Amino acid sequence: SFDNSLFVDTAPDPSGDLSDTWFEGYIKPWVSGEWGTSSGTVFGKASWAYARNDDDASEIVGGSADSSDVDDLYLGWRSGESGGDGWLFAAGRYPYQIARTFLLSDGYADGGARAGYWSNPRKAWELGAHARYAANGHALEGVYLERDEPAEFDPEIEITGINYDWSIPDERLTLGATWLGLSANDLEPALDGADVWNLRAYGKPMAGPVLVQAEYAIEDNGEALDASAWYVQANWHVGDQGWRPVLTYRYAWFEGDNPDTVANENYDPLFPGFEDWGTWWQGEIAGEYFITNSNLNTHMVQLSLNPTENIRTGLLYFQYRLNETGSYEGGVSSDDLGQEINFHLDWKFHRNWATSFILARNEPGDAVAEAFSRTEAFNYGMIYLYLDF
Repeated sequence: SFDNSLFVDTAPDPSGDLSDTWFEGYIKPWVSGEWGTSSGTVFGKASWAYARNDDDASEIVGGSADSSDVDDLYLGWRSGESGGDGWLFAAGRYPYQIARTFLLSDGYADGGARAGYWSNPRKAWELGAHARYAANGHALEGVYLERDEPAEFDPEIEITGINYDWSIPDERLTLGATWLGLSANDLEPALDGADVWNLRAYGKPMAGPVLVQAEYAIEDNGEALDASAWYVQANWHVGDQGWRPVLTYRYAWFEGDNPDTVANENYDPLFPGFEDWGTWWQGEIAGEYFITNSNLNTHMVQLSLNPTENIRTGLLYFQYRLNETGSYEGGVSSDDLGQEINFHLDWKFHRNWATSFILARNEPGDAVAEAFSRTEAFNYGMIYLYLDF
């Protein structure tokens, strides 16, 4: 449920109270299996999902809609343990992600006429082929992916990639590098022929309770696309007793287009995924509904607590800034997009049942007021219930 929702909605009545309340849900049966052979293990999975939004759903999530579609449908073979050393080959409607989901994770476009905008029940790529070899902390993989887009907007995006990860002994540090080559039709001309380069590092380079993460990405397609993005993050595990608090700070930088140059510097966020609250949808209001990881700089501070083994809760604070003011809605004088606070409580109250409670408030900044004449704070509440059996 939203109160004073979204910058550009048409007000339903003269009061100007932009509010929406809706229900969405899905059901997803699946079957998977593994078969040992003399040379390794054959594995596979098949799944199908039905998603629905009710009649009151906001247009931003697709309005009233429902759809059903196959999600996973793949076969593979590996020579060793899952995720371990050895060879792996897999193909089909295949789920694939790179590292911490900053570049690639979500292969299926939910929302719109397909419903399931927030719950995002389908993840597999329309076609994926994956080859991997790992040994002694090194892993090299090649991948070919086709994105599953709706018929009403299908840029026919294809991705060819090479990914490398090196895990230093004792898991002190993992280093990674990726190259992606993209093709698309006229609906996404900036991505047709683009090269994407990514470097990353995760781990505990020094003794102590601090985990450090960093990534840097460059997108190059001549004047059609010349952009970059990066982030740095530190997680401080305050203690292993009691509620086990973890304090996190992250600064993320996503380039925006400079209107004074011929080249397009708008970073394309590609197809990121969800690893934890705040990644890579930055804020339950802003990140889910009206900003993307482009022309954006953010500060995030997060406090996470575990009162019990089955309960996790926390607060997140975001400050949003424009990277380039001149290309935002025709140009604005301020880079202040606003700030947001989120509260979440995740509770697994039964071996098959889990729920999440989410409250959020977003205060529009001067750039939003200048562009849309919106100054009212957005308030948001949600309950998510999940049954797995």
